[in-house]
Parts: sequence; structure tokens; C-alpha cells
Amino acid sequence: MREMEEERLRMREHVMKNVDTNQDRLVTLEEFLTSTQRKEFGDTGEGWETVEMHPAYTEEELRRFEEELAAREAELNAKAQRLSQETEALGRSQGRLEAQKRELQQAVLHMEQRKQQQQQQQQQQQQQQQGHKAPAAHPEGQLKFHPDTDDAPVPAPAGDQKEVDASEKKLVERLPEVEVPQHL
Repeated sequence: MREMEEERLRMREHVMKNVDTNQDRLVTLEEFLTSTQRKEFGDTGEGWETVEMHPAYTEEELRRFEEELAAREAELNAKAQRLSQETEALGRSQGRLEAQKRELQQAVLHMEQRKQQQQQQQQQQQQQQQGHKAPAAHPEGQLKFHPDTDDAPVPAPAGDQKEVDASEKKLVERLPEVEVPQHL
């Protein structure tokens, strides 16, 4: 905005110096016509040149530009094709990795189950070696009841009614009460 104002002031000063010959700060028609009769305003014979008279680019420059453009387009197409192939390859490898991951998870789960089973078997063997047979754990975390017939008091025949020893009563009292699951 400031530059436009400066340019207008310069043009005004130029007009006042070169066109206003009597320096009265007014430009009359006669002063204006005499100023346009000068040599710098005259037609020098060259006339005005238009853009159409001189082409912006030569045929050689246009051909070279089109070749560069075609080469760049081919390069971009090749790059796009390469990227799409890489995307497909990555998708396939991701699928393989997902399958391997599932297999490994299943293997880990299977190993954990086997480890638990081995621990249970070892515990059962240890308990059998010690002479105690405790109820085995069910895979769902519930206890299975295996009645021990060796330690349980056997009732006397109906005709032979003796009193049960106090030690046998204590043994029966020490046996843990185990809930038998309803769904078994």
C-alpha cells in the first residue's frame, strides 16, 4: 500500500515537471498535447509486441519437457507398483506371523497343561508313597472324591454289635468333608 502511494507521488512529480510547462500546477489541454508530440511518445516503427509473436517455448523445449514428464510418470507408476507388491508381501507375511503366533500360543497352552498334569501325577505318586491318598484335583479346580476303603471303618455285622473304639471315632472325625459336585 505504501509503495503504491510512493509510485503515485513520483508519477505526479514527473507530470508536473515535464507536462506543466508554465508551472501553475494545472495541466491544460494544450500542455498535454504538446507533451505527447515528443519523440518518446512517437511510434518508432517497432510497434507493440504481443506474446503470440514470440512463443514462450520452442518445439525442442516442449518435446524435452514432455519426455521428462513421461519419464517421471513411468517412474511413479513403477514405484506405485513396487509399493503395492510390497504391501501384498507384507500382508502375506503378517498372515504367516499370525498363524505362527496362534500355533505358539497353543503350544504354550498345551505345555502348561502337560506340566500341570505331570505335577498332579507327581503329587499323587508322592501321596501314594506316603500312604495317603488325597482327593485328586479336577481340571476345573474342583476336587474329585475318591473314597478310601482302607481307612474307612467297616460296620460290624448286625449280630455282632460292639462299641466302636474311640480311636476309630477320632479317625472318622478327622476325615475332611468334601463336596461332591452336582454335575458329576
